Formats: sequence, structure tokens, C-alpha cells
Amino acid sequence: MSKDSCLTITLDIEDHRGDAPGPKRHAVCTRELLDLLARYRVQGTFFVVGDLIETDADLLRQISEAGHEIGLHSFNHKPLRAHTLTEFQEQTHRAKARLEDCISAAVIGYRAPSFSLTAQTHWVTDILPQLGFGYSSSTLPAGSPLYGYPGLPKTPFRWPSGLLELPSPITKVGPLTVPFLGGIYFRYLPRSLIRRALRDRQDQTALWSYLHPYDIDAAEPFCRPHGAPLWMSILLWANRRPALAKLEWLLEGGAGLPVGNPLGVRLAAGEFEAAPPLPLNPCTEQPVSNHLS
Repeated sequence: MSKDSCLTITLDIEDHRGDAPGPKRHAVCTRELLDLLARYRVQGTFFVVGDLIETDADLLRQISEAGHEIGLHSFNHKPLRAHTLTEFQEQTHRAKARLEDCISAAVIGYRAPSFSLTAQTHWVTDILPQLGFGYSSSTLPAGSPLYGYPGLPKTPFRWPSGLLELPSPITKVGPLTVPFLGGIYFRYLPRSLIRRALRDRQDQTALWSYLHPYDIDAAEPFCRPHGAPLWMSILLWANRRPALAKLEWLLEGGAGLPVGNPLGVRLAAGEFEAAPPLPLNPCTEQPVSNHLS
């Protein structure tokens, strides 16, 4: 690990229950996360789903006023493959403008739902800079049954459009390659493995963790959000109790890595200036995903 390495805390804020019965708990859990970050005087990056502007504007302003960066986590948390190009452009433009109006600050970061920026949806990287986004953290540079873009670099790079991409940090766990610093992976993996993975990630210069409000919500009744299959719903619901303590462990430096600034602040400070371009295949004019891996 480089002596200059640091870890940015990121959070994906969404109402994961959708139309499922029961109370909405994302705002309560988000405020619990805000309190924890405040105790450690840490500012992070919060990627917010656009439809929360209607229901949780006060919460979004509270996040921004606490000094955290706010990025966009799509308009309605549908995977990118569910959108046409025109639909994505119109919805993302509208959500970005409304979010900026709500918090009175520029929104330059974008995170696709469920790492759904893949070889089939990389067309969004041409649209995002046109809408004023400076960076994306939307890719998993490995294969997965649900998502992933195998062959992409593990380090920051620029798409042919010039958009900066900050790929999810990954590590090998047996036969699988997983984003070990986020979501259910962070909840289930032991601290010793996370610490070892961070120590071995000498090639990953933009390290960031990610959690959702529900990841810390051990009191939430079981539900099947957005019609998810039963096995996935169980994985999302179980083993939440350790998550908050593990996040605090990260904030204390227990994983052997200091916590750094929000991603947008790091970008503005020039930390990612050396990010190389991802070239186009001259025959297909599509990104050559294995060129820099």
C-alpha cells in the first residue's frame, strides 16, 4: 500500500423497500450514519437517488450542510440496461438539476445502480460529461452473475469521453472476485480479510467503501424489495448487526488505512490527474476494456 493511500467513505442513499409494506427507515438510518461520521469529523460522498428529492429534501440538505459531497445515484434506481439513451439523458438531466437546486451545490459525481455500467451500457459515459458530471464510480472490474465489467482497469482511468472512472476496489475470495469494501460483502467478510485485502491493494489508488442505510438496520422487518428473488432478499436482510461497528473500525483506522476526503474533493485536489485514457478499438470504436488491466 502506498504511503499516500487513503480511503473515502461513500454511502448510497435510497429507499430500498419501494412498495413493500412496512415503515420507511432509510432517513432514520441515514441520520445515524451522519452522527457517526460527525463524531469522527469525517466527510464522505453520499450518492442519492433522485426520487428522494420529493420525499426527503430536508435530509439531503442536512447531508450537504454537514460538509459531505452529494452525488447522483440515478433517477429511480433502475439498472442502466432498463433505460433507452434518450430516457436516461432526460431523467438524469432532470434529477441532477433538481438535486443541485435542493442543496444549492454542484453535483459532479455519478454512481450507477448495482454497478450496472457494463460493456452493454458504456454509452452512458458519453452522456454524463455532457450533463456536467466530472466522475463516475459505477464499475465493478470483474465478472459477476448480476453485474460487472471484466477486464477494466482496477485503477482510475478516463473513458474516451474524458469522464473519470473510479472503479470499485476488489479482491479475490476463493474463486470469486468481490467488492470487499461495500454492502453485503463488507458485512459478511471478516475484518482480517478486509485488512489483508487493503494491505495487498498496492495497485488500487482510489479506494472507497460503500454502504446503504439498510446495511446498518438490524431492526428492519424482512421484506422482498422491488420484487427481488427470495435468496437475494435474505442476503440483503441478514447479518446487518456488525455493519455499524465495522464502519466505525474503518473510521478509527483499524484496517490500517487513514480515511480521506470525499471523492469530488480528491478530484479537485488533482489526486487523479495521472488517470490514463481507456482507448477505443479502431474496428468497433468501443472501449478496449482489457488494455490497461
